[in-house]
Amino acid sequence: MNSNPLNILLVEDNPGDIRLVRELLDADRSERFALVTTDRLDSALAILESQDITAILLDLQLPDGDGLDTLLKIHANAPGIPIVVLSSIADESLAVRSVQQGAQDFLVKGHVDAHQLTRSLRYAIERKRMEESLNHLAHHDSLTGLANRKQFYDSLKSAIALTRRQGGQLALLLLDLNEFKPINDALGHHVGDLVLQGVAQRLRECVRETDCVARIGGDEFTMILTGTHDEEDAVAATRKVLESMERPFLVDGRSLYVNTSIGISIYPTDADNIESLVRNADIAMYQAKAEVGDQNAYRFFSSNMNVRASEERELQAELSQALARGEFVINYQPQVDVKSGCINGMESLLRWQHPQRGLLLPGQFMSVLESSALILEVGEWVLRTACAQGRVWRDTTGERLTLSVNLASRQLLHDNFAEQLSVILDESGLEPQCLELDIPEHALWEDEERAFEQITKLNRLGVRLALDNFGNGRASFYYLRKFPFHAIKLDRRLTQEASTSANGADLARAVIQVAHVFRMKGLAGGVETTAQLDTLRSLAYDDAQGYLYCHPLPPEAATEMLRHGQHLGPVASA
Repeated sequence: MNSNPLNILLVEDNPGDIRLVRELLDADRSERFALVTTDRLDSALAILESQDITAILLDLQLPDGDGLDTLLKIHANAPGIPIVVLSSIADESLAVRSVQQGAQDFLVKGHVDAHQLTRSLRYAIERKRMEESLNHLAHHDSLTGLANRKQFYDSLKSAIALTRRQGGQLALLLLDLNEFKPINDALGHHVGDLVLQGVAQRLRECVRETDCVARIGGDEFTMILTGTHDEEDAVAATRKVLESMERPFLVDGRSLYVNTSIGISIYPTDADNIESLVRNADIAMYQAKAEVGDQNAYRFFSSNMNVRASEERELQAELSQALARGEFVINYQPQVDVKSGCINGMESLLRWQHPQRGLLLPGQFMSVLESSALILEVGEWVLRTACAQGRVWRDTTGERLTLSVNLASRQLLHDNFAEQLSVILDESGLEPQCLELDIPEHALWEDEERAFEQITKLNRLGVRLALDNFGNGRASFYYLRKFPFHAIKLDRRLTQEASTSANGADLARAVIQVAHVFRMKGLAGGVETTAQLDTLRSLAYDDAQGYLYCHPLPPEAATEMLRHGQHLGPVASA
């Protein structure tokens, strides 16, 4: 039993129900509960401001509150406190909507005993703690503690909005570590990780509390400097960073030197939107690296820095011809039940058979493709091709495999996407439930209202919906409550960290627990070692995919593999 009681706020105007709840809580000998009661919504809000409340038991019908509005007001004023609804109405739809609007559980008066009530409170408290831990981990880089990519973009969006209202300038610094890869290769990732932690600490010391420092990639960092008056302010901050990097990093008795290339873009001088500001800083950073090599250097973006931009334009011109020339191909990677080893799905992966450069992976062209309207045409081609292939496999093997297709945010948010998909399904003859659409998290926060409208349409079509790369973006319970997803797909980075660090294992465990709470399947991508697979099994993951099982295969090879049976064991050693 805990020495300190759990403070429970009961918002209820029926004296009989108040007396019953008190008796039920007193009957639990395994936990101490301190009950605070009020019969009005306004007094409940005052209590939440003045007292330390652990959980809330809430009647939706109050003298000054009615229905879900009561829940919304309580949740808005105390988003970090778990809420269990106590209702006199046994209404399943009301229960579902209550959970969607922030409640952790929904209990019906007269149908709850002491054990059920206290168990619901304990589970609600634990789930809320898990949610807060997951959200913190999802918004911060697990290695350095800095803001991660998603948090960086949120901060940049807010900083631009503030600068637009107040005037002035904003400086964005994009930093890339030079000579870092040799440290990893020669001394191991453990040493490399310690260096990255050291870099993060020095960057923190170079900025004000109002500025943002983030790690957005392996050895890439960003800094958002607000309230700058001119370029000299940005120069002063940049020089401070470079001076901090001149000192060696002392790791395991070694003195290691890491230099930095920094690109700087200024809002609103160089760009007036997030994407252009980041792109210009990236161009300037590569210019610094090209001019000075691996030495410490910085460059401001200027309009004549068009070398890389020109390359991107050339790549886009080639992409526009690639579809017409039939240069795009799809490879397929099996998705495997971690317990049985049976193949139950295939992920469709786009490749570009370039006439001069050979087979190109998405990392070599996808960012340019997704930045243009061409992604709509290519995305439609991918869906048609994958659905047709799924129908062929169903007819030849008799198995109803799930075909997984990645969506770009521009596809999902396009006006007639659901209607277009319906036509594709009809033409291919593939059952909707055999198609799974992998939706990136950033598509949800880019335009949440539009995303909800589109995903609702897709759900009505009967296709499966998966939240892709969970844990690499916002990773919020909020999205899982609001959107009708059928599966969560763990980001490959978290798959790899799950078997190597306590934080990684905790986050992976939280993800699968969340999936199962919401009755969703949990899949882990990027499985490359038996140690990772063993970890996923111990955490009760449902499915996995990765090089440990099979590399992505051309359609003919994938078909041949399926002809030999639906069981697939690991093919690589740890």
